[in-house]
Parts: sequence; structure tokens; C-alpha cells
Amino acid sequence: MQKHTKIFNDFWLPEFTIAQTYQCFGCNSWFGTDIHHIDNKGSGGSKFKDYLENLCCLCRKCHQKCHSDKNYNIQVRVNTLRLIADHLEGQI
Repeated sequence: MQKHTKIFNDFWLPEFTIAQTYQCFGCNSWFGTDIHHIDNKGSGGSKFKDYLENLCCLCRKCHQKCHSDKNYNIQVRVNTLRLIADHLEGQI
């Protein structure tokens, strides 16, 4: 398992089933298959981009859209931060 996938799963899996974890953060479909780096790792593959706030689950369509549409990628970042905040607030 790649490091970024482990980071993502370690945060989301304790409370959710695998199916719920892999809901697309972009369109909310249940076809999430890719763990996307919101701020791209670049050609060097920087490991400094492997942190929870930079990782989201996307379906293939949304993943491609994030790479071609900067504004959509920003919206996915906002959705990701909201989901993380909701998850953390639920633990209080």
C-alpha cells in the first residue's frame, strides 16, 4: 500500500466501512477509486504532499476534472476540508 493511501485509510477507516470511505469527495457518487493529491506531488514525487488535508477520494471522472479544471480542484479541496472538520467535530 502506498504511503498516501495508508494515511487516508488510517483517518477514515476506523469509523466508516470501506464503501463509505470510498465515496467520491467531488460528486458524492459511490464510485470513488482514486486517492488524489489536491496539491499535485509533481514530477519529483515529493513525499511532503502526503498529508491528510491534501488527500481525497475521487471517482475517475472527478479525478480527471481536477487535473483539467483548477477551479474544480479548489472546490474539491474545500469539500475535503469540510469533511475532515465534520469528522473531527464528531469525535468531540
